[in-house]
Amino acid sequence: MESERNFQTKPEKPPVLYHASQADIELLTPRAITRRERDSGPMIFASPDKAIAAAFLFPWDDSWVKMGTIEDEPYMVISDELRFRQLDKGGYIYSIPSQTFETDMEKGLRALEYTSSEAVRPTGREFFPSALDAMIDYGIKVYFVDKEIFTELEGAPDQGKEIMSKLTVVNKESKSNS
Repeated sequence: MESERNFQTKPEKPPVLYHASQADIELLTPRAITRRERDSGPMIFASPDKAIAAAFLFPWDDSWVKMGTIEDEPYMVISDELRFRQLDKGGYIYSIPSQTFETDMEKGLRALEYTSSEAVRPTGREFFPSALDAMIDYGIKVYFVDKEIFTELEGAPDQGKEIMSKLTVVNKESKSNS
């Protein structure tokens, strides 16, 4: 049954989550611009996975970046390399306590995405000079593509697996030649 195949149990909440920002922050506060649906209030987003957090070290939206996982491996497809490079100024990955955070197994990145509507003070932070380097270091497969391929991926019946299998992953040796 379709509903049984899609059913996922809610994971046990980890004690620490990770949040990325280009800003040096003392207190994370919920923001209205970071929300999932129009009718939701201001939120803070975090992940139990540093790789997923690293993907948010630069500002992006679904109009030019596609993010997901294929067989539990995170990927990011970026349709505007110049825009990305202008926005990649590095940033911080913050460690934050998870007490006020919850995950919704029907929304967003599911078990990899937690939200809170309460302010939280980070317990640690790590600086990364480059979002791209951080993503590569944490194992995110990054692809720079043109708008045509990006559009094809959005309409692909297999969630883009076949198209992505033909793309070249950016690595530290090739990133300056892209």
